[in-house]
Amino acid sequence: MNPRIGHYAISQAENAWQFWLSTRGRRMALATQARWRAIFQAAINASAKVNGVVAPRISVVKQKTQEVAAWLTKAEQDRLLESYADHVRPIALVLCFQGLRSAEALRLDWKHVDFSRRSIFVAKSKSGRQRSVPMHPRVFDALREIWIACGRPSVGPVFLNRWGRPYTDTAEKKEGGNPITKAHRTACKRAGIVGFTPHSWRHHWASWMVMTGCDLVTLMRLGGWSSPAMVQRYAAVSADHMADAIRRLT
Repeated sequence: MNPRIGHYAISQAENAWQFWLSTRGRRMALATQARWRAIFQAAINASAKVNGVVAPRISVVKQKTQEVAAWLTKAEQDRLLESYADHVRPIALVLCFQGLRSAEALRLDWKHVDFSRRSIFVAKSKSGRQRSVPMHPRVFDALREIWIACGRPSVGPVFLNRWGRPYTDTAEKKEGGNPITKAHRTACKRAGIVGFTPHSWRHHWASWMVMTGCDLVTLMRLGGWSSPAMVQRYAAVSADHMADAIRRLT
């Protein structure tokens, strides 16, 4: 934090914190901001103790209520998928049908795509847990088409941007947001979909998995969540929606 706010006096701790939130922390999730706030407050407390002064308290990060699981109807889903640019559509298919986080999908390497076993290996995840997930038929077809067009590589990034270069790994480069956000917004506008972010695909996938009969333990393992509590929100899907999902599953 020093490069951004190290020049502030301890008496200006709140000003420093608000500046940091408006710059480095601007695009962070509330939970992530809260973790950084705890680190900053601990540093303030330690400094104040050493210097024999009263430690100022910086404002807390106000947490929202549990995130609502957003999902689309099958018609909306397919309309949105068709609205993506050609080089982004396969990424959206992976988000939609595999439940991967955007960063997991964008860093996918051909060495982790097993066409013989029809599986995808997620080598690096937010939770720190590796996992192997069965490949959905639509994802299998899309990835195999790319693979053949690229000369059947054994290693290398699966997805390339419109300039033919690998996408930025936002987990490594801390600045900037999701590299496909702009393309996603354009697709949503074309499809007439409102309030649906790239991360919403993960909620969409999880919701439909539950609506078609997947239990929460299996969902947790397939989605790479660290605890059952993380998937409890999907238990709220109504029985009517479940019945409708099963009738319309494709």
